[in-house]
Amino acid sequence: MQFNMHRPSQNHESLLKKATPSIWDWFVVIILASFVFICFDQTFDMIFTITQASDLISCLFEGKMLHFYSYVTEKSVLRSYPNSGAAYNIFLYITMAVLASPMYLLNKLVGLDQYVIILILWSRAVFIGFSIYCAHLITRIATKITEDQVKAKWMGYFFLSSPIFMLCVIIQNQYDILSVTAILLSLFFYFDKKYYKFSALMSLAICYKLFPVLIFFPLILLAEKRIRKLLQCACIAVSPYIVSTLAYSIFDPGYSATQEVLKSGYNFFGRLYTAQIGGGISNISIFMVLLILICVYSYYLHPKPAKFASTAITLCAASYANFFIFVEWHPQWFIIILPFLILMIFSMENFRLGMMLEIAVTATYLLAASLRYMTYYMMNNSLLVRLTSGMFTLSDHPNPLYNSYIRLGISDIPVGSLFAGSLIALMFIAYKDLKSNRCGTNPFDNEIKIERTMLLVRSLTILIYALPPVIYYLSSPVV
Repeated sequence: MQFNMHRPSQNHESLLKKATPSIWDWFVVIILASFVFICFDQTFDMIFTITQASDLISCLFEGKMLHFYSYVTEKSVLRSYPNSGAAYNIFLYITMAVLASPMYLLNKLVGLDQYVIILILWSRAVFIGFSIYCAHLITRIATKITEDQVKAKWMGYFFLSSPIFMLCVIIQNQYDILSVTAILLSLFFYFDKKYYKFSALMSLAICYKLFPVLIFFPLILLAEKRIRKLLQCACIAVSPYIVSTLAYSIFDPGYSATQEVLKSGYNFFGRLYTAQIGGGISNISIFMVLLILICVYSYYLHPKPAKFASTAITLCAASYANFFIFVEWHPQWFIIILPFLILMIFSMENFRLGMMLEIAVTATYLLAASLRYMTYYMMNNSLLVRLTSGMFTLSDHPNPLYNSYIRLGISDIPVGSLFAGSLIALMFIAYKDLKSNRCGTNPFDNEIKIERTMLLVRSLTILIYALPPVIYYLSSPVV
C-alpha cells in the first residue's frame, strides 16, 4: 500500500491527512517495543550511573559537591559499587540527579525497600520519555525546513519505529538519548541563525559525551565563515567541558584517580587511531583525516538557502558515519546518528533506495551487535527472566549467533563489511542527490512514497537481535 506525499495545498489537504502514520503503524511499533522491553534490560551501566547520580544529591546536601568523585571512589572501595567509580563529566551526573530526584525524595520520605530497582525502572521510563520527546523535536525541526507537514510527522514516526532506538534505549537502557535531546534542541537555534545559543546547547551535549564535537564543527563551519565568530562559538561549545574537567582535576583527587583506572582498561581515544594507513613520518588515522576533510569541505561550501538544511544534515550524517565506520563502537552509541539518517533520507530524491539502504544499515548493525555484545547482562534483569527464573536457565551467552561467533571462531569481517558498505552507499547516494539538485529547490519538498511493506520490514528487523536469545532462553528449561 502506498501514499503519495508532496507539498500541502488546498486541493490535497484531505488526501495528506489520510497519509499520516495510522493506528496500525503505531500498533506494530508498540508491540515490538513492548516485546523488547519485557525480554531485555541491560542495567549493568545504568545501575552504577543512576545510583551515583542519587549520591550526588547526598553530596549536595552534605556540602561535598566538589568532592563527588572521591565520595564515589570511597563507596567503591567499600564495595557499594562493584566498579572503579564515577566515569563521566559532572554535568551528566547533575542531569541524572535531577531526573532521579523524585525517587530520591520519595525514598527519604517513606523509605523504599527496593530503592535501587525502583530507581532503575524510573530511569528506564524517563529515557523512553526522552525518546518520545526527541521524536516530537524531529517533527518540529522538519516543520521548520519543509512545508510538508505530513512528511514531518513521518520523520518523527521513523525515529520511534527504528530498531536502532529500540536497541539503544529500550534494550541497552543507556543515556545517550540525553545528548540526542540537547543536539536536537540546539538545531532550532542553528536553523534560526542564533549560533551562540546553538553553541551553548551543544556544549551541554558535549559534556554528556564527546560525540557531538564531530558534528558541531562541520555545522558551525558551514554556517559561519568569519574566523572571530568561529572561535567564539568554539569557545562557547567546549568551555563547560574543559572548565568542569579542570575544576575536578584540581579540587577532587578522586576524579584523576578514576580517569587513570579507566584509561588502563578502556582507552577511548586509542580507538580513534585503530584504522590506519602508512604515512611518511608515522601511521595516519583514517578517521581523523576524513574528519578534517569534512570540516574543511564544510567551510568551503556556500549552499543556497533552500539547500542549507539538507546540506547541514548530510554533513552531520557523514561525520558520524565516518566515526562508526572507522572507530570501534558500542551499540548504544548509534542512537546519535539516527536523527540525521532519518532527516537525510527524507531529503533524498530517491527516497525508496535511501530507505532500503537504511534498512540494510540497521540490519547489519543489529547483526554486528548480536555477534559482539550479546551477553548474559542483556537479559538477566529483564522482566521475562525475573518472572521465569525458576523455570528456564539463562546462559552466559544467550544468543546462538554469539555462541557460534565465539566458540567456532567465525570472522565478523563480512558483517562489518556489509555494515560499512551499506552506510557508505547511503551517504554516497545522498550526496549525489544533493549535488544533482541544481535548480535551488528545497530537497525536503521532494515528492516521496511511503510503502507499508517496507515500513513493516524496517521495524521487524529488530527481531534479528531480539528473537534468537529469547527462543534460546525459553528452550532451556531447568532440569
